[in-house]
Amino acid sequence: MGLIEVRQGVLPDYGLALPGGVRVTASGDPSSPVLTRFFDGYDRAFILPDEREELAGFEKCLALNQTHRRAMGRTHSELVAVLEDEAGTLLGGANFLATSMTRPGVPPATVALNYVYVEEAARGRGLLRQTLTAVRALTTTALDLDPDGNSPALFIEQNDPLRLTAEDYAADTRHSGLDQIDRLAIWARVGTRIVDFDYVQPALSTDQQPDDGLVYAAIDYPGEGVDAGLLHDHLESFFAISVRKGQADRPGGVASRQLASLAARTAQVPLLAMEPALDWLRAARSTEGIESFRDLAREARG
Repeated sequence: MGLIEVRQGVLPDYGLALPGGVRVTASGDPSSPVLTRFFDGYDRAFILPDEREELAGFEKCLALNQTHRRAMGRTHSELVAVLEDEAGTLLGGANFLATSMTRPGVPPATVALNYVYVEEAARGRGLLRQTLTAVRALTTTALDLDPDGNSPALFIEQNDPLRLTAEDYAADTRHSGLDQIDRLAIWARVGTRIVDFDYVQPALSTDQQPDDGLVYAAIDYPGEGVDAGLLHDHLESFFAISVRKGQADRPGGVASRQLASLAARTAQVPLLAMEPALDWLRAARSTEGIESFRDLAREARG
């Protein structure tokens, strides 16, 4: 499985062939047609006001590939990717930030999976796993990693079904056709566990609010916990590029507080299995006094 250059612009577009006739095209260029193609599906998939990024926001993030490639002592690549069949039908898409890591004993890179979607008509075909395969391959190429080395570590935000308002829960479920619990179960099947950290997404723009209705999660991460230094560096890059788009956080702001907490920590951040908490919710057991899915995962593990 090799990437080929399919378009030369400000930055090249890359193509990748996956099994089953699935073709992936990716770009870090804000002027690339890949961004427009990605946004077509994204605009249908994401509706909650504080989670949505507008097209101009994606353009700003991709433009930072020119100015923030080596920021904060790490190498970065913000990319958008689309998956299509041989007829050119859109199957899904992903936007992510790949960041190199230099700390000893940790994965060589991390990935913030900012947005992932599979078109409703294409579900049930294993496209999520294929998307993750493509993201890992693209990260290896974009950061010039050893293709025979350890895999990048993947992180993702998830809607917290215990913190969403009833209105947002119903609206998102109705729009996506997936119940929040069923969505978490899909991610659990690809090895996703909750990062036991008090996570809040900073506001994506001045017109939006910080989002505390999320849990942070790691996908198929090795070991029982995440190195606190790696998580600090990963979130520092993610907040600066994908969230704040190059604008510094104010002292004591949402991003700064979380980074300070991780900088002061020496112990690993534990990872919590999702399945016991999902079983708890499916059984309609009481969640009185439990404020978040992360708390429920801690409670349900016994």
